[in-house]
Amino acid sequence: MKFRHTLCSSLIMILLTTAQYTWADTTGTKSNTGPDSLRALLQEVRKQVTVDQQVEAARLQKFKDEHDLQAQKLAEAEARLKEAERRRNQLQAQFDANELKLSERQTTLDNRSGQLGEVFGVIKQQAEDFSGILQTSLISSQYPDRHEQLAFSNKDRIPTVSDLKNLWLLLQQEMTESAETAFFEASVANSSGQLQTKKVLRLGAFNVITANGEYLDYIPDQQQLQIYAKQPDTQFGNQAKSFYQGATDTLLIDPSRGGLLALLGQTPDIKERIQQGGTIGYIIMGLGALGFLFALLKLVSTIRVTLAVKRQLNSPDNISDRNPLGRVLLSAQTGKTESQEALENRVSEALLKEVPHIERGLTFIKLLAAVAPLLGLLGTVTGMIGTFQSITLFGTGDPKLMAGGISQALMTTVLGLSVAIPLLFGHSFIAAQARRLLQILQQKSLALTLPDTPVRELAHAA
Repeated sequence: MKFRHTLCSSLIMILLTTAQYTWADTTGTKSNTGPDSLRALLQEVRKQVTVDQQVEAARLQKFKDEHDLQAQKLAEAEARLKEAERRRNQLQAQFDANELKLSERQTTLDNRSGQLGEVFGVIKQQAEDFSGILQTSLISSQYPDRHEQLAFSNKDRIPTVSDLKNLWLLLQQEMTESAETAFFEASVANSSGQLQTKKVLRLGAFNVITANGEYLDYIPDQQQLQIYAKQPDTQFGNQAKSFYQGATDTLLIDPSRGGLLALLGQTPDIKERIQQGGTIGYIIMGLGALGFLFALLKLVSTIRVTLAVKRQLNSPDNISDRNPLGRVLLSAQTGKTESQEALENRVSEALLKEVPHIERGLTFIKLLAAVAPLLGLLGTVTGMIGTFQSITLFGTGDPKLMAGGISQALMTTVLGLSVAIPLLFGHSFIAAQARRLLQILQQKSLALTLPDTPVRELAHAA
């Protein structure tokens, strides 16, 4: 291809040179049309052809070299493939031989063990079960990694004499340590996860306590002790502290080996229970606080009025206008010169003026006592709506998803009743005191309307 290109270029150059000479002849201009010029042109063409042949030869040689290199790599790859196939066949033959040998040895083992095979099977099963017990035992906080001595339970071999001794020693150790207390140092994680090395006291296989009377939980996966997030009451903490120091021999022990203490941590306190009531729960609490405060003020006011009326009854000569009875007596004393009908009207008017003051606020307390359980019922309805919505979205597979709505439903009911019941008792008590005051005033008013009855005698009659 290159050669054709060179030949075409030479022919084009000859044609251009011939055209040049023809153009020079036709124009009459002077040109080098001699034999020397044609010879130079021929030499130039030959030189160009030679160069092109050299380039073509170099490209051909490069192609041959690359072809040889690829052929060499192909040969090497085929050799490696052949070696890999040979190795695979060799390993497969070795694997088959090992399988056959293993089968023969298993048969030999079964024949030699005879009836002991069932015994060894039972021992392995017991060792596996006991290994699980050791991993979760509180005693392992003092003796970590001892369950690894029972690793033979998962191996395909007959337990050795050493394995059987280890199993016996571990059983003996677990039984002995379960009945003893022991001090030892261990890494204890606090509530924020920070590890501290502390000297702790283990109470058999039930509990572990610190010098401050804190109960510890054992985490088997991490083989680590951790302080319970929620401790027992203060009295039990002080009791554990005294027991650690040897000052007392009485101590609270969790017989479930930490199970009850763990449940104690999941029990919500009063603050968390109030939070479970949600917005409606806070509204009930606010109305309850307002109702209790108002009832307390009303009770104090009623008692003060009652005491003032009693003082007025005990002091008929000293009539005061700072109590309802005194104001009624003063109205009768003012109108004693008037007619009987005018006196009755004046006393009745004075009595009617005192009634609103005595009964003021009782209706509001009763209203709060009636609204509180209704709000609790509203919270129950909204909580059940949330529960059914959770069931619609997630089904009934996880009860924890429904616990939030049920907690709100029940907690608002409890809050509503907790507010309503004391308010009802308070309202009844204050209303009884008010009725008693009104009864005294009515009796005095009736006595004052009798003809020719001195005010002093009426006061004594009351």
